[in-house]
Amino acid sequence: MRVLVTAGGTEEPIDGVRRLTNTSTGATGCVLAEYFAEQGAEVFLLHAERSAPCDAPVEREPFVTFGDLEAALRRRLHEERWDAVIHLAAVSDYSVAALEVDGHPVAVEGHGKIGTGREVVIRLEANPKLIDSLKGWSCSGDIRIIGFKLTDDPEPASRNRQVRSLLDRGTVDLVVHNDVSGMSADRHEAAIWDHEGPIARTHTKHELAEALYNHVSNGVFA
Repeated sequence: MRVLVTAGGTEEPIDGVRRLTNTSTGATGCVLAEYFAEQGAEVFLLHAERSAPCDAPVEREPFVTFGDLEAALRRRLHEERWDAVIHLAAVSDYSVAALEVDGHPVAVEGHGKIGTGREVVIRLEANPKLIDSLKGWSCSGDIRIIGFKLTDDPEPASRNRQVRSLLDRGTVDLVVHNDVSGMSADRHEAAIWDHEGPIARTHTKHELAEALYNHVSNGVFA
């Protein structure tokens, strides 16, 4: 079984030293990559350049920006056959489209550090959802896509609707749902969904890795 894992957060440049990013460390992706490899899967890890250290014995390639990750996924899915993609990467919803400093437009790329005290206006543009393109880029007709949905919502019904919305787009086979209320240093509550609803609940990253491996390796998709 060949599995492609993405992990960590993208960074979108504002100037030569500042970035739009997120708090993803890539740690869960590392745990999954290591567990799958231990079970005998051939795993390739696309990881954020600033991810937490990962000792998983797998081949890997770093990315920084949304564009880096998009290009790497396109290339690897088009050129190689994969049984599954586990897409954990925390992909930026926005990139910097335009930048003004003291009322004057400046180039985002190649611009040095913006000085302290300057008036800065940043215009963002939405990035496309990479997960919606993975099956279309793949040369493997039967590839399985596992997506992740992080919510921050006190209402269970609302959280479930958000997970269902991702499944209903028809571009994923399984969704792993986490809510921030169930995540801490020693706790990682997750629910694995297929198109029929929740099929497993786990409480740690290792439990999640084991449950996902069992479902992916057995081809259990409704």
